[in-house]
Amino acid sequence: MESVITRPLASRLPWGLRLDPRAIWIWVLSGALVLYLGIDGGGYDLIVRSHAAVVVWWIVLIGAAWGVLPAGRTSRAGWLALALLAALVGWSAIAVTWSASSERSLEEVSRLACYLGVLVLAVMTYGDRRGALRHAVAAVAGAAVVVVSIALLSRLRPGLFAGSQTTAAFLPGAHARLSWPLNYWNALAALIALGVPLLLAIATSARTLLAQAAAAAAIPMFALCGYLTFSRGGAIATAVALAAFLALAPDRIPKLATSLVCAAGSVALIAGAIHRHAVEQGLTGPAAAHQGATLLVALILVCAGVALAQVGIGLAVRHGTLPRLLQISPSNARLLLIAAVCVFLLAALALGAPARLAHAWHAFKQPNATALHQQTLARYGALSGNGRYTYWKTAVDAMPGHWLKGWGPGAFQFVWLPRAPFDSYIRNAHSVYIETLTEVGVVGLLLLVSFFLALLGAAVRRVITARFEARAFAAAVTAACLAFMVSAAFDWVWQMPVLPVALLLLAAAVLIDGEPRDRGTGSRERADHPAQRRPLLLAIRAMLIAAAIAGLLAIGVPLAATNDVRQSQADFSAGDQTAALAAARSAARIEPGAATPRIQEALVLESMGAIPSALSAAGMATRDEPLNWQAWLVLSRLDAEDGHPAAAVTAYRRARTLNPRSPLFRR
Repeated sequence: MESVITRPLASRLPWGLRLDPRAIWIWVLSGALVLYLGIDGGGYDLIVRSHAAVVVWWIVLIGAAWGVLPAGRTSRAGWLALALLAALVGWSAIAVTWSASSERSLEEVSRLACYLGVLVLAVMTYGDRRGALRHAVAAVAGAAVVVVSIALLSRLRPGLFAGSQTTAAFLPGAHARLSWPLNYWNALAALIALGVPLLLAIATSARTLLAQAAAAAAIPMFALCGYLTFSRGGAIATAVALAAFLALAPDRIPKLATSLVCAAGSVALIAGAIHRHAVEQGLTGPAAAHQGATLLVALILVCAGVALAQVGIGLAVRHGTLPRLLQISPSNARLLLIAAVCVFLLAALALGAPARLAHAWHAFKQPNATALHQQTLARYGALSGNGRYTYWKTAVDAMPGHWLKGWGPGAFQFVWLPRAPFDSYIRNAHSVYIETLTEVGVVGLLLLVSFFLALLGAAVRRVITARFEARAFAAAVTAACLAFMVSAAFDWVWQMPVLPVALLLLAAAVLIDGEPRDRGTGSRERADHPAQRRPLLLAIRAMLIAAAIAGLLAIGVPLAATNDVRQSQADFSAGDQTAALAAARSAARIEPGAATPRIQEALVLESMGAIPSALSAAGMATRDEPLNWQAWLVLSRLDAEDGHPAAAVTAYRRARTLNPRSPLFRR
């Protein structure tokens, strides 16, 4: 059956416009997914990301069953990446059997299944890579522009968005750090790091001057938004992405000119923010509204100026010729690069770089620093890791006996809390590499790192083999991959689906194969006969159907249980205890080994006065998750209410052992 995606691409409309179904699909898939997740908390909530994942896997299932998928060829690197990510999902699913929390492990498997579904759908539907790379880069960059615009408007126009103070309500000390709509400042900064090289590629390689100007105009806006997050990790990731893009992209002189123009506009806007204290500190009130309005005007003027400058650069590139002095051959460029690296290393040694690095490492290991309490430009000079080194060291110290298999997916918090040297109620290790090692052992870490390297290798190979604008877009994807990998080393961006999803949608464009040429004639027609490919296509379709069913099950179970628990909580708040109890028990039936439904059941029964039944439910929660301090604390209270003081004290001490730094247990 012929797919709509594989039909002739350039259908001409009556009024002269050209319609490209494949391009439209890539824009819909990539733009809609990133935008949906980005404006709804980054997709961090299980229900938000699960809804998107269910739609993705249903499309795969129906497309494979109907014969629409696959709609193109996948390269060897693509099959390798799919196999590695599928192996990570499978290993995590196996790890549920020995996990410290089957509930959290199933949630993590659900997250990984979501990522696998996105990659499968993108790779199987992008078709050939002739235009997929350009459209994927433009779609993801466009969605990122919308998210960043909303974030900036929430700061410059206080009160415009009712939910923009969500993070500040839970973390009052972080109100100055721009985080909405992702609700995490470092994640917003990571999205900016991914988006900047994409915008730079469009600004210097798009086919129209209008697209170039629009992309260049957005870069200072990204810089201002990134500054207001006060994310040092985001700044580092952005710098790495820019360096990688400029090193890999062709025609660097015009790209350097565009970069300098965008940098000048960015500096002007950041300087404007520094001199507007209310905007910089995220305050509300008349002063903040006035300062935000004036900075918004400056933002529009600066972006317009950068756009006009980019039009000038674009016209110069199209109609001008570089002076001979700037026309450098590839061989000379390599020699200059080697010379620059050598000069840099010699200068670093002369300036005492080893000693400075040792000092920086010592400062990074400190959990706190004075500059960390300043939400100003001074924060970017702080070298403290803000507790990250302690998180990582504690996790590694807990690994003896668990190196191969880990503690179980999603179980990092149960490893951290009993061993924490200070009070820090964290759920993630702030490093996907350390967290993966802790949760699924060396096997899981090798699979994850191999997967990242497969994506990066495919992107670099595309840079080497591509020409002209395709090379610039491939360089942007490579830079985005590096930005994500750097961000993932310092923050929990892997748990913020909008970022991995954006990465996977970009990577899919370098993982698909181009249209093969017949070796004898050089034509673009397929070299092999359709009859020879039919068994292979049937096998791929069967594999996609099986993967879609497994993915839907992996996502559906935690989704249904979470829905029932939240329904129980809503019914209880509404005063309907009977409905609340029924919903809690329904969740427990869906996930028999989960502690949260049992704890919710115990709390509802306690409110109904059925203490013995509540004790039974709480006891089951402690048996399901013996490292969950909250289950033991609930059990302690119920034992006390039921007249068992000795058992209550024992359960209380167990809860305190599992979370000794909690303020709840301070005398």
